[in-house]
Amino acid sequence: MSNRTRVRAATWCKRLVLLQSLLIAACAPDYTHVRDWAGTASFAADYPAVALGRAPEPDRIMRPAPAALPANAGQNQPAEAPNSAGIVAMQEALATYLTSLSTLAADGVLPYPEDPFVELAARAGQASEPGGRAVAELGALLRRSTRINARAPQMRATIAAADEAVQTLVTALSDAIVQTEPMATQARLDLAATYAQMEREAREPGTRQSIRHWAALFDREFAAQAAVRTQYRLVLTRIAEGHALLKARAGHMTQEETARLIRAQADRLQRASAMLPRAPLSMPQREGIGSVPGRSEEAGGGRVPAEKRDPGRAEAGE
Repeated sequence: MSNRTRVRAATWCKRLVLLQSLLIAACAPDYTHVRDWAGTASFAADYPAVALGRAPEPDRIMRPAPAALPANAGQNQPAEAPNSAGIVAMQEALATYLTSLSTLAADGVLPYPEDPFVELAARAGQASEPGGRAVAELGALLRRSTRINARAPQMRATIAAADEAVQTLVTALSDAIVQTEPMATQARLDLAATYAQMEREAREPGTRQSIRHWAALFDREFAAQAAVRTQYRLVLTRIAEGHALLKARAGHMTQEETARLIRAQADRLQRASAMLPRAPLSMPQREGIGSVPGRSEEAGGGRVPAEKRDPGRAEAGE
């Protein structure tokens, strides 16, 4: 065979390989609606703040400078729930599975040749035995899907195999959050009693006013935490509903009606998730009492002297 013939044969082989790749891509099902729902659900599930005893910081507003507060004012902050590590582990496993589902819907390949949830399953089991078992099942499923090189055509089978574990995991996660309620309620009552006693023992009217203000801030904080927990449980309900819909419509996944239903479910999930605050979360610090952030403490929350704002002007005698 001449060199010219070899070159032609190699060129045709390359063209055939390219044509085959294009045909495979053209035949891949369009699961964009599934990809979008799974991505939204993964983001919504990943919300560790609900387990860490934190809620949005109360608004800082300008207040009159009070008398000095007692040394222990503001120190009694809510603690983390004892099962917080297990809650976060279940959240991480759920979010990772949903991200993997989004990858499959986009005809991608999963990166889990080994079980990615071995450690997460152990941690999740500390908060919920059913949750720990569900995490282990999902980890084994992701490993198996990776090893068979699962992609978009195998997505429907993956959903069917995962749904029971997903429903169990969502239920276990929601129940674990409910179990934090008694501790949060007791902490709220204890803190209110502490500030009430501090107010009774205070002698100066300004001090009593500041203590009442702190008590109101922390009570608002506890109320915000309770609202966050309730809203996150609604998010979990929406995730469970969406995954059940995927399983129910698995045989008709490319139909327009199925796409419409899944997009509507994604919209409901996104609306529920949007109600959860995503800013950095912390309890109020003492700077927020009787002062405006950024103002000098030396000035007692009042106006900062001109020489401290601009030393150059002070040297110039302005």
